[in-house]
Amino acid sequence: MEDDHPYWHGSDRRYNKLTPEQLEKSRSESLKDTMHRIRPFFESVIVPSLRAGNKCLVVSHANTIRTLIKYIDNISNTDIKGMSIPTGIPLLYRLDKDLRPLDPNYELDFRYMVEPKGFTWATSRAHGFHGVYLGDVERLQDIQRKRDATNRDWQRIILRNLAKALDEEDPDANGVYETRQLWWQIHNKMIKPEFANMVLLVKMKEKLESMLISRKQQYMTSQGYENIVQKIHLSSEGELVEPFEDLTEKRNREERQRRWYENLTMDLEEDCLIK
Repeated sequence: MEDDHPYWHGSDRRYNKLTPEQLEKSRSESLKDTMHRIRPFFESVIVPSLRAGNKCLVVSHANTIRTLIKYIDNISNTDIKGMSIPTGIPLLYRLDKDLRPLDPNYELDFRYMVEPKGFTWATSRAHGFHGVYLGDVERLQDIQRKRDATNRDWQRIILRNLAKALDEEDPDANGVYETRQLWWQIHNKMIKPEFANMVLLVKMKEKLESMLISRKQQYMTSQGYENIVQKIHLSSEGELVEPFEDLTEKRNREERQRRWYENLTMDLEEDCLIK
């Protein structure tokens, strides 16, 4: 934000005490910047309150909540990018005596005999998330559907940009691509961890492999490529986000209980082998 912007807060008298360096840093804020700002507050204010036996309510915007989740669950820089934070949905963490998050799928009701509540989000759990969402499951599922559509739209843009890059490399091709070049573009993109498991990229790569191996199709028009992008975009609806799971639902609890006893058995067997 430039100094002459009507919303530039540097002209506001409430920020007069900030140094030029602090003002400069406040022009924008990355997740790393948020971590530097939030972590000292968490450790100096929230942690002592929790250790005193209090329950803490944190109300903030998504970037701050994302930072706290990353810190509490020790989620990697790569995995935190794949997590979505629903707006306006209460998020509950239960911590042990060392302030480590309890696993809502196993530890709450099977180890600590605490009645579980709320909903876990399978996609976020894959990243090491231990929080539980509270509230109306229909609203949560609506958020899920919107996130699914947003993710598919974003991945569709990535696929289009990969083809556009080939157009820029060879303007004389007139919208005709070598199938293997398209495959390599997607393959190189998916080498990066944040793109490796994107559903539309995976499906497009598989489709191009099929065209190269089974049909021996060496070339493709831009319109043909766009048709495939649209087809896999529509056929992938609902695949990008796994559903919320109700912790109190009987079948879910029976499955969680089975996994808990399996893990417990493995731990006991390991202890016996060590001794």
